[in-house]
Amino acid sequence: MDYKSKTANDKEISIYYFSATGNSLKLSQDIAAAFGGAGLFRMTPSAGITASDSRIVGFIFPVYMGGLPGIVRRFLESYPFRKGVYYFSIGTYYTYKGCAVSVVDKIMSGKGVRLDYGYNLPTVGNCLKEYEVSSVRRTKILERAELYTSRIIDDLKKGKRKKPFPYCRLSDLLHKGLFNAFFSRSHLNFSLENGCMGCGVCERVCPVNNITLKNGVPRWGTGCEACHACVHWCPRNVIQIGKSKGRLQYHHPAVKRTMLYRVE
Repeated sequence: MDYKSKTANDKEISIYYFSATGNSLKLSQDIAAAFGGAGLFRMTPSAGITASDSRIVGFIFPVYMGGLPGIVRRFLESYPFRKGVYYFSIGTYYTYKGCAVSVVDKIMSGKGVRLDYGYNLPTVGNCLKEYEVSSVRRTKILERAELYTSRIIDDLKKGKRKKPFPYCRLSDLLHKGLFNAFFSRSHLNFSLENGCMGCGVCERVCPVNNITLKNGVPRWGTGCEACHACVHWCPRNVIQIGKSKGRLQYHHPAVKRTMLYRVE
């Protein structure tokens, strides 16, 4: 659901999420369910973002090479924070949680508010350009993620305060630099194998409208966020990036691709 498509004024909690293969969306859904329902809104930076009136507001996203995804950074820099709100932020990560949540804290402090609860959830990684997570290992990781999720929900219900590590500008710059070095030209690294049926799934799951179909063939623009959604959700597994060929596609087993389709 796009955050502009409904309001959260009647909800105790509102959650803004960015998710490509469902890890962050699943966590958002679990927290929402624990609170009896919540306003769930995709992070899509644009003009006219309206602040939620909920008393609890969360931001959930994947960690990119230890850093904050560009789309999340831009969203938070545009978000009109309010005082007196309990804010939480959770980064989902595979092997390295880095400084992403600390960057969120820094952005918020610059706007005169504080991050009350910052945490990280270990889960399955999806960067097929660099690695593959085996099916057996996925099962174990997701089981562990459920335990972490229960802990997070318990903390949020109790209104606990948990500050992330202090912001370090050098660490922030380092992680941004590493991501840019490896992924800033991702749009040039996609390849399409024979078998594409022009279904448009890749176009619909792209969170930044960076994929368009021309004569039934997907084309990538320059605004790629390197989220790998198009690679993982392709029904015929014909979209490749880097060394992804032959590696297992992944999405959270509880998430359907239609949940990630944009609402225009």
